[in-house]
Amino acid sequence: MTSQARHGMVTAMTTDDRPPAPDAGWVEDAASQLAGLGFELQEPERRGEGACCLYVALRARPTLRHFDPEEVTYWVTEGGRGRPASLDRKTRFPFESDYAWGRITVLDRLGVGNGFVSFGGKARARMASDGTVYASFDSTAPILRISGHSQGIDPLAAEAGAFFGRIKIPIDFVPGAEAWIAAATPMALYSTFVQMVNERLRGARGLREANRWLAVWSGREAQRLQATAAADWAAAAELRKRLAAG
Repeated sequence: MTSQARHGMVTAMTTDDRPPAPDAGWVEDAASQLAGLGFELQEPERRGEGACCLYVALRARPTLRHFDPEEVTYWVTEGGRGRPASLDRKTRFPFESDYAWGRITVLDRLGVGNGFVSFGGKARARMASDGTVYASFDSTAPILRISGHSQGIDPLAAEAGAFFGRIKIPIDFVPGAEAWIAAATPMALYSTFVQMVNERLRGARGLREANRWLAVWSGREAQRLQATAAADWAAAAELRKRLAAG
């Protein structure tokens, strides 16, 4: 298994699925949200819009009052292949890049981390006038807390991690699979996740009964996505067919 397949970083965004172009106000918003914090996950219900956003502040000196990030590690896709990437104060700013699906880890000077899983999106970073670097990881799909020193874990994070593991398999055994997954938008990949959860629970009554909350959630989410993201839902179904046929 390739290192890229082990980590599952094999997706890229298309232009049409990217979050809106960054505006000048996002740095001010990040600074306001992170005045007393090192990072903050902004979810749709809090942001009043459909996208998720992970804000991170990289300060010149640790405040010692909270978790003080010094580096963010994540994955990017180049030529349909995944590779590790990182952002710290040595990065050239301003910075913008697509990032791939999988883990995002926010690390402090001691190597302690807070982890997230994402279906891909847009990363950007700017240095403010006081020297603080503000970074934003935006996605049209959910970003989930999976581990950490300073946060809880989202109930769906383990399921998302398991999904990532399942789609690593065809990457090594199905010709073209890595490129197909790399071409998927974040919402198409998220729709693939929801479809696979639904299928797995439908096929095992005992599993469905033991995970009633997940069955209820996946059923409702499937209905929502079919109504609000029909093109991504159809793309997910096609991706699953191609992976299975290979």
